[in-house]
Amino acid sequence: MATCPTCLATYSGDVATCPVDGTSLVPDDAIPAAALQLEPGRIVGEYRIERKIGEGGFGAVYAAVHPVIGKSAAIKVLNPQYSHNPVMVSRFVAEARAVNQIRHRGIIDIFSFGKLEDGRQYYIMELLEGVTLEGYLRQRGRLRPSEALPILRQIARALDAAHAAGIAHRDLKPENVYLVFDEDGSVFPKLLDFGIAKLLGESQGHKTRTGTPMGTPLYMSPEQCRGKQVDHRTDIYSFGVMTHAVLTGAPPFMGDDVMDVLMQQVQTPPPALSSVCPDLPIGLDAPVLRMLAKDPTERPASVTAAIDAVVEAARAAGIEVPSVATRSSEKLPRLDVPTALTPAQQAVFGQATTMMQPEATSATTGSSGDQPKATLRSTPDAMPSRRSKVLFVTLGAGLLVAGTVAATLHFSRGGPDAVAAHPPPPPPPPPTLPALPPEKTAAPEPTVVPDVPLDIELRVQATPDNVEVHLGERKLGVAPGPFKIPRGDAPVELTFSAKGHQSKTVSIEPNHNILIPITLEKEKATSQPRPGGTAKTVKNRGELEY
Repeated sequence: MATCPTCLATYSGDVATCPVDGTSLVPDDAIPAAALQLEPGRIVGEYRIERKIGEGGFGAVYAAVHPVIGKSAAIKVLNPQYSHNPVMVSRFVAEARAVNQIRHRGIIDIFSFGKLEDGRQYYIMELLEGVTLEGYLRQRGRLRPSEALPILRQIARALDAAHAAGIAHRDLKPENVYLVFDEDGSVFPKLLDFGIAKLLGESQGHKTRTGTPMGTPLYMSPEQCRGKQVDHRTDIYSFGVMTHAVLTGAPPFMGDDVMDVLMQQVQTPPPALSSVCPDLPIGLDAPVLRMLAKDPTERPASVTAAIDAVVEAARAAGIEVPSVATRSSEKLPRLDVPTALTPAQQAVFGQATTMMQPEATSATTGSSGDQPKATLRSTPDAMPSRRSKVLFVTLGAGLLVAGTVAATLHFSRGGPDAVAAHPPPPPPPPPTLPALPPEKTAAPEPTVVPDVPLDIELRVQATPDNVEVHLGERKLGVAPGPFKIPRGDAPVELTFSAKGHQSKTVSIEPNHNILIPITLEKEKATSQPRPGGTAKTVKNRGELEY
């Protein structure tokens, strides 16, 4: 096996050069693993290595201590195959610079940077004790709003601090949030992994070159999926996805492959919280769906404003939302559908993966039949309940997102590679979520199968108020509804129109109840009335008479 240091794809066989970018491959056994380890007692910067606490695809993390003052720290060391890659080194340095430019207590602190004798870069950061939000959700399942919202509100403040400093995170997900637990039971989240953060307003430059991280498909905004320029609103969308996942147990869009998820992020209206978890108040639906608007201009102005709207809706529904996040021991029941991952989904999305920028020129290549095939590899577990997976997918037909793009995508494990923390005692592995249970197993008595409704219910939260809703050529009525639509898996088109506004068409799959937020833009005036004149409509003609 050998790895391309530019696009990070891994190849088998006698391939010596990456067919995507022409870079010479680095054999996996070029440097013995033992030679890469930092042994206990070794001095790195001003700190003495104590032990390795984690390892991922891009580097390893060690616990260390200052030998004079006794301060504990974590040291993250970049893997050697990336230490001579200018793009990866730039990302590594950019992460350290980004967190110091923001300087917020809700973001992990990186306070030193250097290079080992063998050329590997490292930085030194605070050592955290706790668990990632992703790990916490695996232990607990979905969280009640009273526990989840105070945690999410603190994450929102950290994100807004980053945005105020001109930085978008671009890879927000539960793996990149670390929960620190105080002795009094309070919970304090820390944002991790600003490795693909973007300085807002900068030109694309090397930040989106081939082989560099773009985001995680399960949490990516539509504009990220389409490779468009992004700003702080991409984090608002990802925060909305994470809010949905924390409250329901799974992200809003799942699929058996990455292309399916990317297309859903771009085209499919998200399900309302209450349609996934009927025990959640319907009032929470609208503020979360606003964060998940496909059009960035329709999202809230800030992450804090977004979560405050959810908190306000929760309190209006009678839910007590404390100002301080606290740890709860209560476990909510897991849902069978739709949050359960199928075996195929577990293989691809068992751990959220960070997607790499595709090779733009691959759209002009011919058949991929003669191309060396990339493979799926798993590295040994570095930490309990954290499998480091590297997934490489060659797309011959291309990705249908606002057109067809043939591309080679590389997916590597996202997150902080290895969390800078003392790992807590490993929890027992969570049970595999089962498929739908059989209706009945006992009895000679006939099994009663509940009737599946023939229709789904559509509600529309529209601006302006007089928006008409059409299903194909058939008028359903005026928003907000509810409207009945025949249930099915085949996509149908909904058209929203209002006098004096531009119409919008949305494609949905009517297999569950849906709440759609929609905002129509005003039409631009084509003519102006003469001074003192009054415009009126001529009967049976769409013209204006003055």
